[in-house]
Amino acid sequence: MKCRRCGSIFVAALALCLMCTACSSPLPGTVKECIGVGDLNRTYLVHASTAFDGKAKLPLVVALHPFTGTGEIMERMTGFSALADRENFIVAYPDGNQYVWNADPAAPSSLLKPPADDVAFIAALIDHLVAEHGADPDRVYLTGASSGGLMTHRVACELTAKLASAASVMITLPVGWQDHEKPSSALPFLLIQGTADPFFPWKGGTVNEGPFRQSEYQSAEETVSFWVNNNNAISPPTKTDIPDTDPNDGTTVFRDAYAANPEGAEVDLYGINGGGHTWPGSADTCLEFLVGRTNQDINATQVIWDFFKTHVRNSTS
Repeated sequence: MKCRRCGSIFVAALALCLMCTACSSPLPGTVKECIGVGDLNRTYLVHASTAFDGKAKLPLVVALHPFTGTGEIMERMTGFSALADRENFIVAYPDGNQYVWNADPAAPSSLLKPPADDVAFIAALIDHLVAEHGADPDRVYLTGASSGGLMTHRVACELTAKLASAASVMITLPVGWQDHEKPSSALPFLLIQGTADPFFPWKGGTVNEGPFRQSEYQSAEETVSFWVNNNNAISPPTKTDIPDTDPNDGTTVFRDAYAANPEGAEVDLYGINGGGHTWPGSADTCLEFLVGRTNQDINATQVIWDFFKTHVRNSTS
């Protein structure tokens, strides 16, 4: 079944989200930095735990913003900096070149200029934060929202050896992804996706990503299967219904947990029944009629961190 969405509505909705969130400054303790990658100066925010003493190596979470977003928006939408203070880790929020990520290898993304090498940027950023900010190279984690989620999939495939685990939110994979991307090894992966996402449909279909571009996207089931197959995870999964602690949000949550086989890695899916193109648990949301409902039964940031902190690079536990 094909699901068509108006490109102008897609762009307008995301632009409105930016207006909802762009007027605040970064949280206290967050520093803006830049590094040179190729011919470009790439910017990012970095926030270290307030308990950081500069001696012990800390876990690193790299969080990638959605389409036309910024690191500042990702920081506020997710609340990762506050969690980093409580759980004692470093979090970085890179900025996409021209506010977009070159996430799909089959259809390079750019608003005005040639697309940037964002895989090289993330690789350089990880190396820099390990060398200069005390990040632990064995506990590097990557997550992203929407197109940042797709960039997470790409980096997880192309820089597998640098990561301990990864997580995507509100995105599925483009059709043909398997023809372009193959992780070098098993990598624990977590996915969070709404069944009523108005931009990237749960069942897949045609997505208008702007006025001049259409792409075919896989279903959530097919997207999960990519990682289950890559990770040699146990299928069928263990299914759990998450308690509906906020019945007023109009959504519920289920979890499909694919356990790791020996020499493999686990895959987790949190499906948001009735959930939209949103970050579960976030108070920083856009108009519901544009992006859909936001689940409040789980906090995606906490769920992702709880998944991340159980993994060390090259570990399948």
